[in-house]
Amino acid sequence: MEFLEFKEKMLKCLQLQDELNSKINKDWKDVRTEKDFYRAIWLEAAELMEELPWKWWKKTEIDYDNLQLEAVDIFHFLLSLTLLKDYKWKKSGLDQSISYTDVMIPFFYLVLKVSNRFNIDELIVKVEELAEQSLLKKDTAMFLRFAEIVKTVFEDFNQMYLLYVGKNILNHIRQEYGYNTGTYKKVINGLEDNKYLIQVIKQVQSEKELEKVIRKAFDVD
Repeated sequence: MEFLEFKEKMLKCLQLQDELNSKINKDWKDVRTEKDFYRAIWLEAAELMEELPWKWWKKTEIDYDNLQLEAVDIFHFLLSLTLLKDYKWKKSGLDQSISYTDVMIPFFYLVLKVSNRFNIDELIVKVEELAEQSLLKKDTAMFLRFAEIVKTVFEDFNQMYLLYVGKNILNHIRQEYGYNTGTYKKVINGLEDNKYLIQVIKQVQSEKELEKVIRKAFDVD
């Protein structure tokens, strides 16, 4: 993928994330702190780790659908952190000729281009390092580790992008159907909604039809 296409898709992801966060709380950039998102990232990294065979005392079957879902959940919070840092950068009166996203997007692209795919044992270490960097609040190192994880878990960035857009649509549906009040039904046609989402996305041929197909599939009242 060329950089301009990558940048366009990253900006789309940032826009979608901002819209979702604003749906939850229109003042989220003034209410949430960077610490909130660092915490969310290391906790999501722990959930990703649980999908990997790090437990030497038992056999663990790797579910790559789950690995990808957990990685996309981390991506949601990385995008939110990027948006918040960009907001604070501009609000602080720092150099307005460049933004935080102007720095982060090319860096993320470069790491995706040059990093290698890792085996499972190496991936376990990368996930652990991601959690460590988020605890230390080192955003550059955190993006580096995440890019390496993406390169290993997904076929390419486009695959993650499509799953992110799909999960973003699901998160809107969750909010619309009472996720924050506890009335949302997370089991759809016998499957947990994330698992159901994966099955739906596998039937979609393009991003253009994604929202229509997902909303139709989740209209099961």
